Amino acid sequence: SASAHNARIEPAEAMELRVVKTLWGVDDAAHPERWPALFARIKAEGFSAIEAHIGTWRRDKAAFSSALEAAGLQLIAQVHTTAVLEPNFAGYRYMTSRKLEDHLESLDALVAEAKEMGAVLVNSHSGCDCWGVATVRTYLRGAQAVAQKHEITISHETHRRRILYSPFAFRDALMSDDGDTSGLEGVRVTADLSHWVVICERCFGNPADVAANGDDEWWAPTLAEVAKRCALVHARVGFAEGPQVPHPAAPEYEGEVNAHMDWWAAIWNERAKAGDAIAFAEPEFGPAPYCWALPYTKTPLADIWEVNGWMAKRLKERYLAEELYE
Repeated sequence: SASAHNARIEPAEAMELRVVKTLWGVDDAAHPERWPALFARIKAEGFSAIEAHIGTWRRDKAAFSSALEAAGLQLIAQVHTTAVLEPNFAGYRYMTSRKLEDHLESLDALVAEAKEMGAVLVNSHSGCDCWGVATVRTYLRGAQAVAQKHEITISHETHRRRILYSPFAFRDALMSDDGDTSGLEGVRVTADLSHWVVICERCFGNPADVAANGDDEWWAPTLAEVAKRCALVHARVGFAEGPQVPHPAAPEYEGEVNAHMDWWAAIWNERAKAGDAIAFAEPEFGPAPYCWALPYTKTPLADIWEVNGWMAKRLKERYLAEELYE
């Protein structure tokens, strides 16, 4: 074990990084006959898990589970409360209600299905951005009961359109000193901080943004609270005018990439101190309209498979470079 003067975690005790492959924008994910080769390729490229939702596995649940097991990949289930998948996969309606009870009922059903599919974690696009703080808290308490019922962690993503769409919605629901946060201690979150960057139209801590906008003193305690609650990092880099830079290797976005990397490293350090055995991190650069595309032809300006592979490599390098403490 670590000596008294050096609290660095020894290899046997160190938190393990597991890099997750998103199936968002992966054409082969819609074709069950291609899953065995697709999942084998994902595993061979160094990923430990995939993230998928009902639009993928419902095409053939048995084949999906079989291909995952054969490849040796874990499943993180992404759920969207009150989403509706049209018959014969004709369409997908992302959110169909603004009512609290509808979202909790939907969450219960979707988490039950995720557990049936063998998911190790549920990443939830939860509730609606229009709700007030009291409703958000009621939902989160209900979600805690759903998680306990199904014996699985539900991690609520910091996603636009949803309850944690901004850092201030997160702060008001979970960091308030109004005394009404009881029962919310165990709430876990998926940190997709690119959404907050575009919502706030600035990248917190990026030197260029600090020079233009001044210092955001609220950011450090907010990031610390995210880190205390984080179960999954979505490693996509946003900028002031969008949730996804055209390519994270482009030098003009170096400031944004460095800022996001620092945030993810802060989360990893906090989770290691908390004793987590595993850190899930997922490069999540997506297809158009997240990926930039030419008008009229809609030709994408980047290969998102390559971009996510590039980011996976960067994540592993940064993770190894971090000194994780007990």
